[in-house]
Amino acid sequence: VQAVVLTGADIDLTRLPVHLQHGKDGGLYISAGMDFARDPATGLVNVGLRRFMLHGRATTGIDLVAPSDLRNIYLAALARGERLPLSVVVGGHPVDYFGATMRIPGDELSLLAALRAMPMPVVKCVTNDLMVPADAEWVLEGYLGEEGYKEPEGPYGEFLGYYGGVKTNPIFHVTAVTRRRDALFQTLTIGGASMSRTDTAQL
Repeated sequence: VQAVVLTGADIDLTRLPVHLQHGKDGGLYISAGMDFARDPATGLVNVGLRRFMLHGRATTGIDLVAPSDLRNIYLAALARGERLPLSVVVGGHPVDYFGATMRIPGDELSLLAALRAMPMPVVKCVTNDLMVPADAEWVLEGYLGEEGYKEPEGPYGEFLGYYGGVKTNPIFHVTAVTRRRDALFQTLTIGGASMSRTDTAQL
């Protein structure tokens, strides 16, 4: 996943093959973002699935309104006045996406490896200290900023078949984009007329 590495002024998220998913979405979304963060209090890695709304060349929104482990980890970082390192995989092993939806206590990077039932190759990110699957297609490295819940995010076609409203959410600041040379950019289908046929429903 680090065959090609872009940092600094070379980062341009607007050049990614990101598209409008639902007709009334508030913008372009990365819908298959699998986020990796470490909880400083426990040292355990949290893995989740989230949407990322493009804001600019090196920033996105992230939906962190609903209760989640990542939200709790980020709120604790804000209370300390710190940013939270975050890396986002786009395009990974299918079982990793399944594992990212599970709510099982413990280190979730280890959970992904256990679900694969084989050794899982990992690589240290270029601009933060997080480990991610080395066989991913893309990784967006960065952090959730100290500014907290700052930017409008949404609306978005939710998996239950309705549009969620505009929310105020944190900013994901991208510090590196790494990928395979022949990388595929994965999209998950979220909402639609037939929920049972969406990728989200299968997960």
